[in-house]
Amino acid sequence: MLLRYQSLLSSLLMLFLMGVAPASALAQSGGIVEGRVVDASSGAPLPGANVVVEGTSIGAATDANGRYELRDVPPGAQRLSVSFVSYQDTSTTVEIDAGETVTVDVELSSEVTRAGEVVVTGIRQSQMQSVRQKKQAVNVVDALSADDIGDLPEKNVAEAVQRLPGIVMTNDRTEGRFVSIRGGSADLNNVTLNGTTMASTTDSRATGLDLLPANMVSNITVTKAVTPDMSANAIGGSVNIETLTAFDRAGDFVFGTLRGMSHDQQVPGLRTLRDSRFPFKGSLTGGAKFGADDQFGALVTVSGSRRDFTTSGYKAENWNWANEANIQTTQGSKTLAVPEASEQIVESNRRRRVAVNTSFDWRPSEETAVYVRPYFTYTDEDKIDNELEYVLGDLSPSESARDNVVASGDNRFEFPHGYGSLDASLSEEEERLWGTSAGVEHDFANNVSLSASGSFSRGVFDFRKPDGEFQTPGDPDMASSDPDVSAPEPRAGGVADMSNFLFDFFPSDPNFLGSPQNYLMNKFEVDDQRNTENTYAAQTDVRIPFELGDAPGYLKTGGRFQYRSKDVDVNKAEYDFTGFGEDRLTLGDGYAAPRVQTQQLDNRLMPFANTQAFADGFFGGLCNPPADFTERNGGEECRASGSEFTFDGREIFEEDSENEEGIYAGYAMASVEFGALTALAGARVEHTSTSSTRFELLPGGETGSSTFESTYTNILPSVHLTYAVGDHLQFRGAWTNTIGRPDYDELASFREVEEENGEVSINQGNPDLDPYRSMNFDLSAEYYFENGGLVSLAGFYKRIDNAIYEDVRRDTDGPFDVPGVDGPIDEVEVTQPENADLGTVLGLEAAYQQPFTFLPSPLSGLGVNSNVTVTDSEVDVPDRGDLPFFQQADLVYNIIPYFQRSGFQARVAINHRGDYLLGLADRQVNDTWVKDRTTVDINASYQFESLLAQPTLMVQVENLTNEPEVEYAGGNEDHLSFHYLSGRTVSVGLSMEL
Repeated sequence: MLLRYQSLLSSLLMLFLMGVAPASALAQSGGIVEGRVVDASSGAPLPGANVVVEGTSIGAATDANGRYELRDVPPGAQRLSVSFVSYQDTSTTVEIDAGETVTVDVELSSEVTRAGEVVVTGIRQSQMQSVRQKKQAVNVVDALSADDIGDLPEKNVAEAVQRLPGIVMTNDRTEGRFVSIRGGSADLNNVTLNGTTMASTTDSRATGLDLLPANMVSNITVTKAVTPDMSANAIGGSVNIETLTAFDRAGDFVFGTLRGMSHDQQVPGLRTLRDSRFPFKGSLTGGAKFGADDQFGALVTVSGSRRDFTTSGYKAENWNWANEANIQTTQGSKTLAVPEASEQIVESNRRRRVAVNTSFDWRPSEETAVYVRPYFTYTDEDKIDNELEYVLGDLSPSESARDNVVASGDNRFEFPHGYGSLDASLSEEEERLWGTSAGVEHDFANNVSLSASGSFSRGVFDFRKPDGEFQTPGDPDMASSDPDVSAPEPRAGGVADMSNFLFDFFPSDPNFLGSPQNYLMNKFEVDDQRNTENTYAAQTDVRIPFELGDAPGYLKTGGRFQYRSKDVDVNKAEYDFTGFGEDRLTLGDGYAAPRVQTQQLDNRLMPFANTQAFADGFFGGLCNPPADFTERNGGEECRASGSEFTFDGREIFEEDSENEEGIYAGYAMASVEFGALTALAGARVEHTSTSSTRFELLPGGETGSSTFESTYTNILPSVHLTYAVGDHLQFRGAWTNTIGRPDYDELASFREVEEENGEVSINQGNPDLDPYRSMNFDLSAEYYFENGGLVSLAGFYKRIDNAIYEDVRRDTDGPFDVPGVDGPIDEVEVTQPENADLGTVLGLEAAYQQPFTFLPSPLSGLGVNSNVTVTDSEVDVPDRGDLPFFQQADLVYNIIPYFQRSGFQARVAINHRGDYLLGLADRQVNDTWVKDRTTVDINASYQFESLLAQPTLMVQVENLTNEPEVEYAGGNEDHLSFHYLSGRTVSVGLSMEL
């Protein structure tokens, strides 16, 4: 089928070329003038500059590399006029003969106000470069550019991208990690580095953008309406990250930054458990050109960071348990608004990152460019995590555990049973991403161009987490200590005060709950996981210019092959101590640490484990595990309270998987400029072949595997229109079609069965899943100011079919015979990915960016960069009806005022993201929603222009207001799901350029 599509496209291409060739040949009565327009000081290309032959209608705008071409220029002496927003106009004379090609490179100088105070550098320079890139694009894009010293103020690429319209960022312990574009989740975006595909270190398709530090990036482009020459796996859009090359700036250069950081510690007591290390962030970039006519270029960027921080969290679990409870009040039974359990969390995190990016270029002529661009990033993180869960019930699975809950006042409930469970874990994560891309670009006669490239990328994620669980007895004999509650008799349990969103719990005997000696060891688990993904890609493109009458245009066609292999290797080992009664290891046996407390509460319940000491002790001889931890059959000797005993140790294999995917793509598109109207149309064909093998645990303890293969082909047409009204106003329209491929694991044919306390849950794949398919419409109007600003208004609509969600359902029509489980089962919980019905996203984006150079000094140093996105979305989920589309925030805005004068510049970045639905549970009351969040960051710097190398002093404050990350349950903003505090970060440093 794919060959038939490719043959059809080739035939259409040949017919098109035959039709335009005569017109093209007849048009060559004059000459051709070509060249580049660059910044006079830095040598950086100026995309979107206007080059015109004076006295004629012949003109062109430069492309992303600053290149232009003027065709059919009359023979003789002609005067070229070159202009660019916020740069001084220039003109030059060129002599040309019929049929001759002449190269004219032009350097433009930035304009300076008469007072000499406002210079186009720093914030203004990066803003102007982004605006120019948006104006020059043939499709709907937004861009971010580094300033003149290669600096983006954010920590990583995800945090930088969130400043653009329609972007929602997902955090991972204080740092941005994934981004959603117009409601498309991270695994539905296409992410490339210098135009080539990167491997993912996650166990899904999503590419974590935190792997790339912001200070190794020169430009980021977010494409929201993809063209046929781009990957179609872009339901939300496509993110391309560009790095600097030696040819992007004039001469040789070296610049760098070094910053020291201070992070607010949310749980200061945790810092005593590990050595304190100096937090920093730094980078160094050097580039040079050498050889005959400077035809060779080399660039190296090295960056690194390290920081320690503590975080504080609070969770609630299982709100639907409350709806099943029998609540006794003076008025009778009523529905209880309280979850089954609360959980306090304290973490001590240490994160290090190193990145190296290189570029080696050879440009033997104006027509030829060859490059090789290797890169490497490494992130190392370890986390000490303590979680105290208080379960408002006893250990029995019977219905009586939910009875006799007494409402003792407004929003206060007394529970007869309860117990504390402490998880102490020490997780270690390493992520490595490396690869290289190589390619060649060549311009032939008549400006026909050919490009070919290949890339390899490898991502590896290593995770190790020893985790010990300690628990109090299920029915401790406690007396009530809450003065506001008059209990008729002493009870085991306590009182839940639900007056606030961050509800509190008052145990009947807090001393019992806080004593390490009362926490008996239940189990010890070790999770080991390695994700390995290799990605290979090759692509070739041909661009052929033509003319339809007086309308210039080009035809572009090409093909791409991409192969991915992803292996997920999970080893879980579990030691079970519950069979030994109270003759067990306790938290008080040398593994307790000074008590700490979450910021959210002050009930002083939380004991704390010295997780490092416990893990070291366990592996250091406590249970004498074999050298290969993954090979055990149980029966090892252990010590607890001075006595020896054996335990049951087992290994679980069912999460391992091996996945392969091949994508074969071809496209053809044509663009024609009919005066003020530029039209681009074409189609892309993508054929996908996927194989997924998932290992599973079979009844009887044996392991097996199942393999599922799928193939599908998509034909994806698109049309892009741009209409320019003069030099400042333009309108855009686009119709595009995109897809979203299911995660490998979702397609696998596997079944996992777990039984705990008589409750059975099944997790299984779904080989019948269809890929997402989205039809997208875009309309926009953009006005560009003379001084480098813009105001724009854009509307978009997405019709999304086959959206994938995780369906959690309870089957109660038992009895069921479940393999590996004794006896018939009356109720089973099944988790499985499913396709939803129709989903839609309707949105409006507005942006306003402008430097206020028209104001009197010193107010002329002011400026603003702002945008807002408002959306209305829904998705039809079987048995649940219409819901907001997953991960689609209804309101997102950025307001970034700044001031720049002489060597001083400062900016305040305000980012707001509205509520959105994160995931579905077995019942609506437990669905997870992310609450709206507004963050404030401040950056300021001063350049000492009179000193050698003109050093710049920089100060930055991130998350100024210590805004929490909050989730709530069931769409009810009064029902806590998760509350997380990460603190603010202050950094001070220097940057300079040699």
